[in-house]
Amino acid sequence: MAYEEFRKKIVNLQSDVSLFKVEFLDRDGFKRFADNLRSNVKSWTRICITGYFSETIRQSLESIAKGSPITNVRLICPNLNVKRTRDRKNLQALRNLARKGVQIEVNDRLHARFLVAYDIFEKHPNKEYRGLLLIGSFDFNTECIGRERYDAGILTRNPDLIESAVRLFEQIWNEPESIPLKDYKP
Repeated sequence: MAYEEFRKKIVNLQSDVSLFKVEFLDRDGFKRFADNLRSNVKSWTRICITGYFSETIRQSLESIAKGSPITNVRLICPNLNVKRTRDRKNLQALRNLARKGVQIEVNDRLHARFLVAYDIFEKHPNKEYRGLLLIGSFDFNTECIGRERYDAGILTRNPDLIESAVRLFEQIWNEPESIPLKDYKP
């Protein structure tokens, strides 16, 4: 990146102090975030989440998928062991989400846990990502939202981190090991 371009980026970023704020979320903070998921992501048109999902979050995700201005909700989850009751229920919740328009892939190598809600501003010289990123050990399932486990994470609005998370999500989404839920045979 040329010096002048880099300088302009810094000046633009400095005008919005909230982009540099980092919030630490413990299990109570994550519960508050999950309980208010729709209002936390309502400003953004693209939502990408990785991890395990359960019935606990299904209604919120369905509401987000059909809500305006959100146009795209995609999830990537790890392989499910349908011999376990919990994973059978989670698979059913995912199928219900898919029927409501959520795009879902399964990737057995997935271990990353993050949510990125964002927009891309194409008119910016290099594209500019704006939104929020939650990264940590949380899953959108009963154990984490119910505060049964000790999880922790970080919430930020930093555009460079958001862009990096989007790129990682796209990389996982597009690799051959990622299988659309409709084709997934547990």
